[in-house]
Amino acid sequence: MSTAGLKITRRDFLNTVLLASGALLLEWPAPMKLLAREQGWEGFGGIGDYEASHGNTEEIARVWNNLRQGKYRTLSNDVIDSGEIYDLVVVGGGLSGLGAAYEFKNTAGNDQKCLIIENHPIFGGHAKRNEFLVDGYKLTGPQASNAFSVINREGAAENEIFSALNIPRTFAYQELPPEFKQLPFDRTSYGFMLWQDISPSVGFFFDGDMEGSWVVDPWGQKLKKAPFSRRVRRDFITWRETEEQHFRRTDFRQRLDQITYREYLEKKVRLSSEVSDFANPILASALGLGCDAISAYGAYQIGMPGFKGLGRWTGTRRLDETDWHSFPGGNDGFTRYLVKFLIPEAVQGGNTFGEILNRPVDLKALDHPSNKVSMRLGSMAVQVNHSTLPEKSDHVLVTYLRGGNAYRVKARAVVMASAGWSNRHAVTDLPEDYRKAYESFFYSPVLVANVALTNWRFLYNLGLTGCRWFEGFGFSCNIRKPMIVGDYRQPLHPDKPVVLTFYVPLHYPGLPGPEQGTRGREEILSTPFRDYERKIVDQMNRLFGRSGFDPKKDIAGIILNRWVNAYLNPQPGFYFGSDGKPAPRETIRKRFGRIAFGHSELNGHMNWIAAIEEGRSAAKKAMEIL
Repeated sequence: MSTAGLKITRRDFLNTVLLASGALLLEWPAPMKLLAREQGWEGFGGIGDYEASHGNTEEIARVWNNLRQGKYRTLSNDVIDSGEIYDLVVVGGGLSGLGAAYEFKNTAGNDQKCLIIENHPIFGGHAKRNEFLVDGYKLTGPQASNAFSVINREGAAENEIFSALNIPRTFAYQELPPEFKQLPFDRTSYGFMLWQDISPSVGFFFDGDMEGSWVVDPWGQKLKKAPFSRRVRRDFITWRETEEQHFRRTDFRQRLDQITYREYLEKKVRLSSEVSDFANPILASALGLGCDAISAYGAYQIGMPGFKGLGRWTGTRRLDETDWHSFPGGNDGFTRYLVKFLIPEAVQGGNTFGEILNRPVDLKALDHPSNKVSMRLGSMAVQVNHSTLPEKSDHVLVTYLRGGNAYRVKARAVVMASAGWSNRHAVTDLPEDYRKAYESFFYSPVLVANVALTNWRFLYNLGLTGCRWFEGFGFSCNIRKPMIVGDYRQPLHPDKPVVLTFYVPLHYPGLPGPEQGTRGREEILSTPFRDYERKIVDQMNRLFGRSGFDPKKDIAGIILNRWVNAYLNPQPGFYFGSDGKPAPRETIRKRFGRIAFGHSELNGHMNWIAAIEEGRSAAKKAMEIL
């Protein structure tokens, strides 16, 4: 039983016990004691293959902190040489690392072998799932990465991946029984925030009185019932509908990249600060921080409003017109398809859509000597360096921690598909220009909370499936329309279980971008599970208490996914450079000796296909020397 008195399933948590006993979480970025260490940090992990890997684990966070502090630079006397030599070692088992291994398997010789080193207990990076069992129903939600569209355009990278892996292009979804009012649902956990938000089932909650009030379908009603002034209401409509062109079409991308999105909205489009304030958490949910820190080109790239005059579609669609999709576990569907391609025995069963997404993972099959591509889980790379001078070296030495020991393998080439902030510490012979480039990569955290509900009658009573608010914990939550996958059919009925998902960016407008990331890490690392649980329940009571919500009977479990460095924050100049200097990411994209770098951060907008393509590109560069 948790402190909130909720009906939490066993393992819901060990509320006062750290799973990695005695270990301190990060003293990061400044020395600080973690309050959560005495009150429980990780909490309930759910069921199934992913229960031990929801967000960044406490043990991984501890090792990361040690890596940052340089504690693994003197391991030479304690390292166990495995005697293994691989043609390619890929550091990172997320979508970028899997993309690199995909490229290797497609193009390498029959006798060449690849090893993926992954620090988490299971592959996927941010593209993993949470699973619950509630009243006999298995419920699935995304740990972070979710949402995709099907691109059939010839030459599109997405099209190639779908075809090569035989991923279906059409999908079936559950429907409400006909006796109920037919509410529109987002299929993802993003569209309802902005991009497909015209809907009678999307609502804004305003804390204007003692109880607060809901405004349903605010954009469809042109904000007529929202408590905004006439001028602010006009500015919001302008934001979404203006086709004014503020830059020449020839160089607008570069010029947008020299200013923040706030500067663009308030100085170029001449909108009030209320519009920027509204957009802050939406932008932060996609790029980590708000309008005051993120490049206006970053906002353009993801389809934020205000750019119609520059030929960019922006979010004014109806929710029921969406062409977005999400697998039950978010983009873990892509990771599972990639792993099935790389190591067929790793996902049990055959190659049908239902089998690949639903069948258990055989962890033993991942790292078998007969594999062309192998994966070593629970292994954190802490030293990566050429065996001699980079221009003369025949091998790269890769040292990793696993099960309390340090091991070393040799590689003829390496792809660093792990995060940039980790790469800059792990690659011990990294040249100065790469280090300086990585110093321009700033990061912020995000918390993704999946709440398993025994029913969602309280939402149905309001006529809502997607919710936005302006004060309190987080800023939005929604229930998705469940995708049908083989024999997996999550119910869609107001009186049956469902997953309610919160994406909670940690941003602090007004502070410098790097300082916002630092403060967010301090918060996400120092807050016990119990406190976050209380914040979620209190917020739900505030939003839904008058429509029948009762946490003691309606909440079956909560899983927190803490992503300490979730987002690369593309500040002005990130995409095209500034002051006449090239963009730092272009330095990182160059191969260094036998080491290539490929991670989704290099795209600026961290999405599933960008992650795969950055990994593939890095693998091509690494394999030039094989």
